[in-house]
Amino acid sequence: MQRKLLLIGVLITLTGCNRHYFPSTLSPGAFMSQQSQSQAEIQSLQGWVKVQLQSSAGNYILAQKIYYSSPNLLRLEIAGILGIPVVMVVIDQNDFQLFIPIRNILVKGRTDELGPAFTINDLLQGFIYGSRLDLGTGQNIIITENSKSYKVAWIAEGQQNLAWVNKATKVITRHEVRSLRTNEAIRIVERAGIIKVGDWYYPGLVSVYDRDLRQKATFKFSRLSFNEQISADVFKLKLPATYEEKKLSDFLRDFQ
Repeated sequence: MQRKLLLIGVLITLTGCNRHYFPSTLSPGAFMSQQSQSQAEIQSLQGWVKVQLQSSAGNYILAQKIYYSSPNLLRLEIAGILGIPVVMVVIDQNDFQLFIPIRNILVKGRTDELGPAFTINDLLQGFIYGSRLDLGTGQNIIITENSKSYKVAWIAEGQQNLAWVNKATKVITRHEVRSLRTNEAIRIVERAGIIKVGDWYYPGLVSVYDRDLRQKATFKFSRLSFNEQISADVFKLKLPATYEEKKLSDFLRDFQ
C-alpha cells in the first residue's frame, strides 16, 4: 500500500513538472533557427472569419470573407444580411481600395493612412504567421522550457515581452507585451483551435487585447482552403459606372 501511494505521489509530481519551466539548452540563435524551419509557404488562402469586437463603444459581431494571394494581395468582404457584402476592401501591397455599395462611395489610399504598420503581413501574422517570433532586436533574452512548450522572455522597444510556443505545432499560443514600469498588459495575443494543413499547423482562433485601443478582438476562421487557385479578378473591385470617390480623411470626417 505504501509503495502504491509512493508511486502515485511520484506520478503526480512528475505530471506537475509540465507546468513549470526550466532553463533551456537552446541559445536564442538556435531557437530562432528551429522556429524559422517551421514556417510554411502559403500561396493562397480563402475562407470566412467571424470577428467579435468588445470595446468601450460597445460589442459588435461581423462576418468577413477573406481572400489572400501571396505575396501582397488581400481582399476582405464584410457581409451583411443574407451574406451580401456591405463593405469590400482590396489591398495590393501598400495601396488599398474600400468600396461601400449601399453608399456608392470608393475610398482609395495608402495602407499607412489606416494606422501604423497596417500591412498584409500585420493583418495575417496572427494566423498565417502564427509560428513567427521576432527576437532580432530583443535584449535580455531568456528561454525556458518544459515537455510541451517554450517560454521566451525578452525586452524590446522598452517593453517586456513574454511568449509561449508549443513544441509540437510551433504555434505561438500566447504573446504578452507588458510595461516595464508597471507590469501592466499593453497587448495580449492568444491563439487556439489549431488547424493542421499537411505538415503545418495554424491557429483557427486568434484573440487580441489592446490596452490603448481599449478593445478586445476575436477572430474565428472557418471553411478555410489553402493553395487553391484564386482568379486575379477577385482582387479587382467591380465598380458601377458612376460613384463618389473620397480621400480617407474626408470619409472619416463624415462619421465624426
